[in-house]
Amino acid sequence: MTSMSPVERVLRTMEGKPVDRVPCFSAQLEARQANEILGKPSSAETGKFEAPWINSIERKGHPVVEPDFLRLALAETLNHRNQAQVELGFDGMWAYYDDTWQMPDAGTLALTSGALCSSIPDGHGNMTYMYREAGIKSPEDFEAWPYWPDPDDVAHRAYEYYKMFMKKNGERACIFGYGFFGGLFESMNWTFGIEKTPLWIKRNPAYVKRFLDLLEEISIKTHTAILEAGAHGIFQTDDFAFKTGPFMRPAMIEELFGERYRRIIKNVHDRGGKYILHSCGDNTLLFDQFIDWGADGCHAYENTSNVDIFKEKEIHGDQVTIVGGIGIDYLLSERSKDEEIVEKVKELISKLGPGGRFLLSPVHSEDSVPSAKLKVMIDAVKEYGAYPIK
Repeated sequence: MTSMSPVERVLRTMEGKPVDRVPCFSAQLEARQANEILGKPSSAETGKFEAPWINSIERKGHPVVEPDFLRLALAETLNHRNQAQVELGFDGMWAYYDDTWQMPDAGTLALTSGALCSSIPDGHGNMTYMYREAGIKSPEDFEAWPYWPDPDDVAHRAYEYYKMFMKKNGERACIFGYGFFGGLFESMNWTFGIEKTPLWIKRNPAYVKRFLDLLEEISIKTHTAILEAGAHGIFQTDDFAFKTGPFMRPAMIEELFGERYRRIIKNVHDRGGKYILHSCGDNTLLFDQFIDWGADGCHAYENTSNVDIFKEKEIHGDQVTIVGGIGIDYLLSERSKDEEIVEKVKELISKLGPGGRFLLSPVHSEDSVPSAKLKVMIDAVKEYGAYPIK
């Protein structure tokens, strides 16, 4: 079979059609890898928040980062990471863009959907975030939250970014976009607190509905904008599971999110796009639901959870595209040997490649992963992934 373009290779694989080789997919890069591939950006992620990032106004004893400066920093940072995925040579990629985050003080990042994160060093000269606490602890907090996003505004800025990115890279990689942080379930957990979310569902169902209505509207409008800008699909993140199983009973997940996700995914399909759903942990009890909702692909089949990616190939391999397989806890770390990565790639290709509907990918992005290890993985896919699988 003649060599295919990355776009054709990924899309045909997801449709179960013959391709020349197994594609390699990127589920985002962090600042460390982007800097190793492209060099540091001119101003973003310097490791310190310095002028012009911080103005002279003090709020609660801390300097405040002006929203416009933060927005420019986020845009530059995320574009840097997205471009690095293209340059490293992935066939397909998750291009993430969300410039809605706020910074109420120098140590805090606020998701506009209602969660608070700490701004921390990543150990490689950049700043990153770590979830700290729910931003909304009561109905009064919900009503007073100052950062609720405007769905139309978010969608417009997403369109402008992806229009630019697709013009530059649309033929170099099969690009799946995502324009707002967190899916419906994950965002709800972060906003109300994982341990408090069941109480909100029971005691404040009207607020839960208002929240999920907003997240669904943002999802549909940003997905529409991203696809109209030319992206090939949507890669939506929503963690539904612990490493040992779902956060909630599957029946409750279906009741709360089933119809919402059917509408979200139908909107993607109506615009000619493919849809990949990321969920960490062991989703063994949920894959049938994800498929029923309409997902074309699932990521990540986390290797440190109880999910069995090879068993899932047997059960669902002709119904949904499996995206993942390469762990980051050891295999893509500085501790591994390159030949171990190559052997794992060969195993995954031999067991998951036949019949198609498999995109080899890291299960996560993480600051500890050197870009050189990702390059070993990509080169191995290109060397051993040709069809027919040997």
